Formats: sequence, structure tokens, C-alpha cells
Amino acid sequence: MARVAISIEGVSKSFDGGRVHVVRHLSLRIEEGEFIVLVGGSGSGKTTTLKMINRLIAQDAGEISVLGQRTDAQAEHELRRTIGYVFQGVGLFPHMTVAENVAVTPKLLGWSKAEIDSRVVELLELVELPAAQFGERAPHMLSGGQRQRVGFARALAARAPVILMDEPFGALDPITRSTLAENYRRLHNSMGLTTVMVTHDLMEAVLLADRIGIMREGQLVALGEPKTLLKAGHPAVRELFEAPCRQADEFRARLEGAGVDG
Repeated sequence: MARVAISIEGVSKSFDGGRVHVVRHLSLRIEEGEFIVLVGGSGSGKTTTLKMINRLIAQDAGEISVLGQRTDAQAEHELRRTIGYVFQGVGLFPHMTVAENVAVTPKLLGWSKAEIDSRVVELLELVELPAAQFGERAPHMLSGGQRQRVGFARALAARAPVILMDEPFGALDPITRSTLAENYRRLHNSMGLTTVMVTHDLMEAVLLADRIGIMREGQLVALGEPKTLLKAGHPAVRELFEAPCRQADEFRARLEGAGVDG
């Protein structure tokens, strides 16, 4: 039986003293090795939930545990040794090389130079940016997709078993976005990671997730495998699925109308 990697029990968060809750009574259990995607409109509480898991934001009520340890019962730097964080725009240090960016967390953890150098080479190879070719480049010398791959390598550098991702592919063109998403899913599987990702893109969620959680007004209104979610019958589920399905139908109709071969 798989162990619970992340446990969220009755968690709430307000930024105005309780008048409006960004997250309300949220409970969610994520098993080790799962890939969970949180989907919902702007202001639904997705990113706040992600930030509460690694204590960038403190919850007002409820408990969060990561790998069996309550997050509010340990030092933040200890917690973040077990969590990698990837977000849109990456946030690479512009004054550091690619290799130095990947090495940041291992250096903070006191790894030896030999260990760090070996890990940097390993990870840059893993994300298809060989150190011999890309290690000494500055971030501004990379494409957006390459910078995002460096962001993944940096998040994985300290061998964190839990990865949080906030719209990691949102700023990329569709082809790069699709390729990176597929590559990350393979990394997730091969490394036995537990991943929680936030996205507005339902198609991306369906293609990547083991389970999708749909959030609305700070609450988790539906949770399940992509193929079962439509059977849930919740209006928020229907609304989210209707738009991409309609767009796919319109896309197909236009191609057929234009006489383009399928």
C-alpha cells in the first residue's frame, strides 16, 4: 500500500482577517508517486494551496504534513529539503551560469564540490542540456524552454522526492510546452517523484495527471482520474470540460470545411 506523501486536513486561508477565504476547509491526500493537477479559474485557491504546502504561506487553520511530518512542526529550511519548487518564469539567477543555478541548493546543504559537480552534470544530461555545452552559459543565452528545463534541474538538484509546480509551462509556445510536459512526466515516473501541479490548462491536466482536483472559490469541488471526472456531475466540472471540447469540435469542423485531410 502506497504511503501518503502529502496530507492536507481541514486547511483554510484568508488574507483579510476571515471576511473572505481564499482556501476553505480543504482536505486532500496525495500518495507517494502520484501526479496530481489542481485546476480552476483565477482566484480559486490553487496557488495558495501550493504555497501552503511548502510554507511560503502559513495556513490559518488545519494541518499539512509532508512525508509524515507536520509542516508547522519543523524548520522551513528542513521542510524545503524534501520539496522542489518550479514556477512560471523560472526565476533563474541572472548573474549565475546554468551550472551555478542548478548547484544553488546542494551548496546551501553543504555538499562537497565533487558531489555538486557530479549532480549538476547528471541533471543537465537528464534535461537534455549537456553541461559541456550549456553549463557555462548565462540564463539570457537560453531559450524560454531551455530556461524552464534548467528550472526543473534546479528543483531536482537536492533529490527532493516532492515537486510542486505552479503553471510551469504557461509562458512557453505550444510545441515547446507539450514537449517539456511529456519530458517531465517521464522524469516523474522514472524518479518516483510525487508531483502537485497547478494549471489553467485542462487539456494539459488530462494528459499529465493521475488525478485532477478541481477548485472553485477556495474549495475542492471534485477529485478523480481524468476519465471519471465528467461523471461527477458537478457544474464546475462540466464548465471546465465544455470549453476545450467545444474548441476541439470547432477546430475539427474548420479543418473539414477547408478540405484539409485528417
